[in-house]
Amino acid sequence: MCTVINADDHLVPDSVVPCLPAIAGAIDALTPRVRRGGRVVYVGAGTSGRLGILDASEIPPTFAAPRSQFIGLIAGGDDAIRQAQEGAEDNEEVGKAEMKQLNLDPEVDSIIGIASSGRTPYVMGCLAFAQRLGCVTIGVVCAAPSAIGSAGIADFLIAPLPGPEVVTGSTRLKAGTVTKLVLNMLSTGTMVRTGKTYGNMMVDLVASNLKLKQRSRNILRRLSSKCHSLPDEDLDALLSRCNHSVKLAILVADTGESVEACEGYFEAAGGVLANAIAAVSKPGQQITPEVKSGRPFVLCIDGGGTKCAAAVTNGANIVCRGYAGPCNLTDSIKNLDGVVATLLEATKSALKDQFPSGRDQTDSDWKNYLQSCFSSVWIGLAGLDRAGVKGLLAPKLGEAFGLNHTAIQLTNDVDLLTAAVPGELEPSSILVLIAGTGSVAMRYSQSREGYTRVARSGGWGHMLGDEGGGYAIGLKAIQHTLGVFEEITLGIQTREPGRLEQAVAAKLGCPVSENAGIDMLNEILASKCTQGVKARIASIAELVLGLIGEDKTADSIVNCQVAVLIGKTLGRLVNSKGTDYQPSETSVLVLAGGLMKNERYRAVLERQLDQHRLYFRGTVVVEDAALTGAKYLS
Repeated sequence: MCTVINADDHLVPDSVVPCLPAIAGAIDALTPRVRRGGRVVYVGAGTSGRLGILDASEIPPTFAAPRSQFIGLIAGGDDAIRQAQEGAEDNEEVGKAEMKQLNLDPEVDSIIGIASSGRTPYVMGCLAFAQRLGCVTIGVVCAAPSAIGSAGIADFLIAPLPGPEVVTGSTRLKAGTVTKLVLNMLSTGTMVRTGKTYGNMMVDLVASNLKLKQRSRNILRRLSSKCHSLPDEDLDALLSRCNHSVKLAILVADTGESVEACEGYFEAAGGVLANAIAAVSKPGQQITPEVKSGRPFVLCIDGGGTKCAAAVTNGANIVCRGYAGPCNLTDSIKNLDGVVATLLEATKSALKDQFPSGRDQTDSDWKNYLQSCFSSVWIGLAGLDRAGVKGLLAPKLGEAFGLNHTAIQLTNDVDLLTAAVPGELEPSSILVLIAGTGSVAMRYSQSREGYTRVARSGGWGHMLGDEGGGYAIGLKAIQHTLGVFEEITLGIQTREPGRLEQAVAAKLGCPVSENAGIDMLNEILASKCTQGVKARIASIAELVLGLIGEDKTADSIVNCQVAVLIGKTLGRLVNSKGTDYQPSETSVLVLAGGLMKNERYRAVLERQLDQHRLYFRGTVVVEDAALTGAKYLS
């Protein structure tokens, strides 16, 4: 019997191998959040819950993490740790309620939901609540497919499949073992990445018992040449002076400097021993926690669905501009490295004239330059509100620009626009209305930190409807044109195609035969076209706007689209029944996006605002969001 069980257990480690990319991605997401003090909450029921509590409870003594930073919750409460509370796991609402009580901060907190079956209601409730809030969510399951995976409530789904249990259905066996392996890897990997180790040594442990006190001495003797031959009494005295911090004791011993000075090195090095040692060992090298010296420029990037625009200033003047392709995270959620590459392409485009002429720049040249030339960076990205994305992008961008999180602002692209409001207006709130490829409205309220986004309306994406945007206008024009040509072909109407229909057909490159037969669908969807379908449809908006006042159908399309944009998208944010309502008269309206630059479109919009009796403290039209953000930074 023991041989059979042991042979079955040998299958467990190999089942983790296919999950390594997902585990690595989860560690990448957790690391910057944990480094900033974010909490990691483990949730589970039964054995899964106990394993989460075990991992959470072992991290503080092993890596000197605050006990409140790693939290383990089990369905049924603490009583369920020792005695099974059957049925406690069956209520999603209980999970949601427990998450609500934690007052989660979506900017830094993360949830690990553990459910061998992949369908535990308590765990699903926890994950759903946390993801809706914007936290990073990680699912650890032993089933595929699983309800957690199908529901899309885990940003990272880790699903090792160790196979049937030797005792059917007893998930405390192989499923429990593989869950422990995954949790070990998640927590250990995160702690290593945050600098809690030096090599393979636990330099951040808390010497809370005799075993760990001896381990602290052993680490000092192994890593510090000055401590190699010291007796226990001297090592204990050193540790006592250093508040029992092993890594601080190593730096104090090796440098001979005061505890206070070495604490300063650690603060500047982000608490990482390797970085502190490197700084101290190289005379003249300074590590600062905020902005590195000798960085002449600030950078702002507006990453939208049509293009990515970069503006660079030296504090007094706009030095250069650059552009790259579209950069909407909603369309690129599975290719974040591609998003980073596009952002860097726009930056390089802006900086190309800063290099001496006469030779091409190597990848190494660019890497070194980008990591040393910016004192601060503000990147506004369309689609950044997607759960977990910010936590994944921030470390990649920090590495690319050689800056820590205090010098990089990573926000939704709409947030850039608040910088355009003149300070003398001092509005109680700012309403931002965007009409580009898509459309969205957002409201910002004044706070001590500036203006904070408090409400959003629209911005559902082109598939669900961004009324008033270029895609929606282009789509309506194409639908109308298709209908007209079909009716002519079928003999339902005999009139010639109008100006709008002819213009749309010409724009799409569709030849019109004598019987008005065209192959417009093929032209729109043609794979040979370098422009994507979404962009092709949105490009039709320009010709529709050009026919305002000259073609009744064009007038109707634009009027109807703008009516929805004002009456619904913006209207929800100025409705007196809304939460935290602010009268429009006390707010500044910021207009942005490609369509807002069109005078005919703006004239229609202004008429609609008058019809809805919406009057504002001031109206600002933003021509260039990247330029606006760069000026604000400088």
